[in-house]
Amino acid sequence: MVADALAECPVGRWVLFDDFGRFMRAAGFRFGVTNDPWRLYVVDREYGSLGFEGFHDWEIVQGRYVLCLLFEYAATLGLVDVAYVHPDDARLDFRRMWGAQELAYLSRYDGLMYFRLNALGAYCLGLTDDYEAVAQQATASLEVLGDRRIRAHDALAAEERLLLETYADAEAADVWRLDGGKILSALENGADIAELRGFLDARDDQLLPETVEGFLRQIERGATALKVDGTALLIECADAEIAARITADRKLAKLCLPAGDRHLVVKTRSEAAFRKAAHAMGYGLRS
Repeated sequence: MVADALAECPVGRWVLFDDFGRFMRAAGFRFGVTNDPWRLYVVDREYGSLGFEGFHDWEIVQGRYVLCLLFEYAATLGLVDVAYVHPDDARLDFRRMWGAQELAYLSRYDGLMYFRLNALGAYCLGLTDDYEAVAQQATASLEVLGDRRIRAHDALAAEERLLLETYADAEAADVWRLDGGKILSALENGADIAELRGFLDARDDQLLPETVEGFLRQIERGATALKVDGTALLIECADAEIAARITADRKLAKLCLPAGDRHLVVKTRSEAAFRKAAHAMGYGLRS
């Protein structure tokens, strides 16, 4: 319902959230958050229950849900831009509720005042047939040093600082140092080291120092050295003799790997077959 309502918003224009909420109700974009508002409460389960008339209005329940959805999901996916202020006293619609008079805000999302459906959001909602990302323009000049430090000669834009901090640790206001652990974590989560190289090349007039280039090549090779091949059980045998018998069995040897003298590793997906073959040899498997 929220996605359908977003698809009715003008692309590239700021929308006041309160107007959006009124539009959703007027246009019939209805949805439920809870079947039992009496189970939700503020401060006190009995006196502050949202089951009381007027306490579960659209703004309190559905409205806060939509605020959260826009801020935590649509915005972080890049589908909408948001204009946000500190939530203190940003919305006063909850003050009539018992126990809420002293609260500065009902949720952290109270500060979301405006949002704007952008080109990516329009494409994902099916409003346009294609989308082309806007290339990030370099705004700062960087100097990459041989010891993997990066010195900024100009102030970095927010997105430049965010990208740099994905791969490097800040050592001073204008100095970062490339960190192998951070780079590996980023690559494990789908990042491409070409993004880092392109970022540095576009902002440094000199070629990357050979020590830094070698460091990045080593990290790139190491990032693909290990691969998760599934989950497994670690099985302890009563003695090394039993472990040896199992690994010598033609059928069981295909279902497990030895791990020391008394332990075996069995992939989770092979547990049932391993157990059946172990039973045939007279061995039981217990937790």
